[in-house]
Amino acid sequence: MTTDAQRFDVFFRACPAAAVITDPEGVVRGTNPAFAELVEGTEFEVKAGFGIGDVAATSTSELFLADAVTKLRRDRDLVVRGEVEVVSGEAQSRFARVSATVLPGTEDGLLFLLEDEQELRQLRETFRHQTLHDALTGLPNDAYFRSKLEGMVATAAAGDRIAVLFLDVDGFGVINDGLGADLANRVLRATAGTLREVFTRDNAFIARLFRDEFAVALCGDLTRQTVVSQVEEMIERLAQPVYHDGGVGVGVSASVGVVVADAATAEHHALARSAEVALHRAKELGKSQWVLYDPETDRAARDRYYLAASLAGAIETGEVGFVYQPQVVLPDAPVVTSLKASLCWRHPSLGRLRADDVYALAELTGMTMPLGRHLLAEAVETAADWHARLADGAPTVCLNLPQRMAIDADLVSIVRTELERHALEPGRLMLCMNSASLLDARGDLQEAMGVLARLGIVFVMDVAGLPDLELVAARGLPVPGVMLFGPIVAALSTGDAPEWARRQVRYLVERAQELGIVVGAHGLVTQAHADLLHSLGVLVGAGPYLPEYESREAAEVWAGRVWSAG
Repeated sequence: MTTDAQRFDVFFRACPAAAVITDPEGVVRGTNPAFAELVEGTEFEVKAGFGIGDVAATSTSELFLADAVTKLRRDRDLVVRGEVEVVSGEAQSRFARVSATVLPGTEDGLLFLLEDEQELRQLRETFRHQTLHDALTGLPNDAYFRSKLEGMVATAAAGDRIAVLFLDVDGFGVINDGLGADLANRVLRATAGTLREVFTRDNAFIARLFRDEFAVALCGDLTRQTVVSQVEEMIERLAQPVYHDGGVGVGVSASVGVVVADAATAEHHALARSAEVALHRAKELGKSQWVLYDPETDRAARDRYYLAASLAGAIETGEVGFVYQPQVVLPDAPVVTSLKASLCWRHPSLGRLRADDVYALAELTGMTMPLGRHLLAEAVETAADWHARLADGAPTVCLNLPQRMAIDADLVSIVRTELERHALEPGRLMLCMNSASLLDARGDLQEAMGVLARLGIVFVMDVAGLPDLELVAARGLPVPGVMLFGPIVAALSTGDAPEWARRQVRYLVERAQELGIVVGAHGLVTQAHADLLHSLGVLVGAGPYLPEYESREAAEVWAGRVWSAG
């Protein structure tokens, strides 16, 4: 018959966890085969009377085991649990989960079970590393960077300064689309390598935040000049080509935002936000340059970003709309050729914001296309309403297309949809663009113009001088009229108009007549200004000397009266 002692002996030897039996003083009386595996390569002789504390690899673990022995002597019903580091192999150690209790069926024996946790800990460390690091470059990720920055601020020594750099690889989308994702990934890894090489001191902590955005945090005896010197070295190194398969040498530029602050007064959230603001500023100013954070610039930038973020709501609530500016036949404006619908934002506290300012804000948040669609819909609705009221006496509505919309591949479809929705004849809509939209390689405005012109839509192009007019001729654009704007027009507004400006206008008018194109001008400030331009051959005028209307109803009434009087 099998006794309890025999059953326990079978369990003890077959137990997958390392098991150790000790006396009340912690002197080992027996171990199982799993214990030998746990402490592989380390000799523990039971007959030598070693203590349970001898298996500990650290003083902390030794104290824990000794304390467990003491507690179990005082309380036989207690189970002591914890984690210890045990010796294993030559100069090695392993982590083990320990459970200690009084050995059942004995008066004073103690049982220690030690479960090997080394693989589990390694797995946890692997998961932790993957959670906090970018797989492609091996750098810490955004979450780790922000946590590290917080710790860096909290533990900085007296007198230390902290610098934070946010950098963005310029034109990374071009690299990715033009050379492929594999080579683009190599560029990112090379960028990470360059950052490691340049920032090798001042407790540098480097991270990859997002797709092509990186960050560096530095702490120590820093000055703005030393930090900027490292930034300039980094930009210079990034520009040096790195050759990849097929002999393709790829160099990149970077836009960098930099902030340097005293650690004693710095806040980690403010540092990161300031570096990001400076980065946005660097990207707005152009490529391959750095911008040092400035509080005054920051306040202005914050105001701009706030405005940009609230633009969508302003469109929905009707704050964003048009003012209507007449474009008339010179010299004395008896006939309105069209009413130009100019974008404006009637802001409740800032007053009326100009079209150029609103479009710049829209670019910051990607709202240019939604804004352009909204304006087109408004312009077509206005033209349809006027035509319903004034029939053939209704003026044409002229709309300037924002550049982002002018180059959009769906421009033809967008315009067609609005015309059909409001049942407007295409000839009642005039679209105006500039040479920048025409030359933008991201789109094909010339093809879209051809399709829309065949539908009956009228196109006008803003020109700054003769080269823009020649662009119309060279490309055979369907443009029956151009509107002159800029320094030439402004120069002719003075009492003593310079001869060079008169000559430029005459040349442009003569060339336009050869092409069968009517010339108009924006920016006329007085009737005398309009008369002078008319004497030089300009037939259509627009500008501040004419009234401006903030509602379609007011513009309609004025246009109807002038048209009837003409």
